Amino acid sequence: MSGQSDPPAKPPVLIDGRYEIESELGVGGMGIVYLARDVGLDRRVAVKVVAPAWSKDSSIAQRFQKEARALASVRSPHVVAIHAFGRHAESYFFVMEYVRGRGLDAILEEHLRHHARLPLHRALTIFAKVCEGVSAVHAAGIIHGDVKPANIVIEEDTGRPVLVDFGLAGRGADLNEFGGGTPSYAAPEQAGLGPQGSTVSPRSDVYSLACSVFEMLTGHLPFEVKDPLDMLRAHAKQAPPRVSSFVPELVAFDPIVDKALAKAPDHRHESVAAFSAAMMKAAISVDKMQSRTDATPAPPRRREATRPLEVLVVDDDPDFRKFAVRAVKLAFFGLRLRVRTAMTGAEALAAGEQETPDLVLLDFDMPGFDGVQTLSEMREMAHGDRARVVVMSTPTGLLASRWRFSVLGVQDFLAKPVELKVLVETLAAIGGRAGWLNNPEFANPSGDPA
Repeated sequence: MSGQSDPPAKPPVLIDGRYEIESELGVGGMGIVYLARDVGLDRRVAVKVVAPAWSKDSSIAQRFQKEARALASVRSPHVVAIHAFGRHAESYFFVMEYVRGRGLDAILEEHLRHHARLPLHRALTIFAKVCEGVSAVHAAGIIHGDVKPANIVIEEDTGRPVLVDFGLAGRGADLNEFGGGTPSYAAPEQAGLGPQGSTVSPRSDVYSLACSVFEMLTGHLPFEVKDPLDMLRAHAKQAPPRVSSFVPELVAFDPIVDKALAKAPDHRHESVAAFSAAMMKAAISVDKMQSRTDATPAPPRRREATRPLEVLVVDDDPDFRKFAVRAVKLAFFGLRLRVRTAMTGAEALAAGEQETPDLVLLDFDMPGFDGVQTLSEMREMAHGDRARVVVMSTPTGLLASRWRFSVLGVQDFLAKPVELKVLVETLAAIGGRAGWLNNPEFANPSGDPA
């Protein structure tokens, strides 16, 4: 032990007297985003401190405050919640919901490195959910102005897509003065290069969503130009390629995405909702997934004030299914449980249509649908982002395929064979994170776990 005394610890940085900074999450042109703890409510939040340069203009400061109030009124599970706005030192800050997960841009890059595309069902589900979020933002009279994969977070555990970063958000008149957007995804009018008379509007977000879904479906941007100015000119002057030029079987999406990428805002879909509806309708004709004729879904069950914790074990090995069911009952002893099993992905999806599971123990290697295909479709179902998932496979299978589950929000993986104690501890940890263990909804006064 040294004879010298340790230097005094630096006091924690507090914003507004209650948000204790823990670490830096990211830096952008508008400022810095920190992970912080709300001391009063003892919860983690994201705090964005606006760069002082943006705060010197009083009109911009007023705009930030106005839009923070409007954004705080938006209620959508697919839009990051705004908790507070205020002044900090020489600048301003936003306090937002902290969404723990990965950016869709990083997930797309990972798929590109593996020469793979997102599963079709998953890409369309993310697109549809983000469209729901953008529609809610538009209903509040706000234009996001920078919709892109980097501003879409896939939440860990649930796979919930969440639209974040409203640093460029504003109303049409504000954005026409303010500019903004990211060159790879920005509508021509955001750079002042649109047809004469075109202004920034909700249809500018339609254009950015079209660029984003183009990338999700094909793994490519509509325009792949390195220089930002050349990229903006391409958006303004060049005809974009068609989705089918990269993925021929997706030809049904061509006219819909083409319309959303029109140079003139008036030629695009009238709303984000209309764009999403057209894409979902076209998806029916391009759905190449296998038929589920081997399992007939039952009608959905009526929700009750208390209900069982719904668990689904999916594995083609009957012995492992029995082993997994035993682990579930041990991990959640004392809770009211309903444990179902399936030996194929098709059976699992039929079970999910009957009642969306809270927890899925999912084998990766199965006949027919593999684990990625199965979970991609399950996430598409109503309440599909409710399910926590444990993926199980051989060590070789996990090493080769683990990355494919990032777009589905999965963070729990176990290599087979797995010890009972390890599986029970993993399940209990998931239950703790999800809040099941003390949730009165799953109360079981009888003590019978079955």
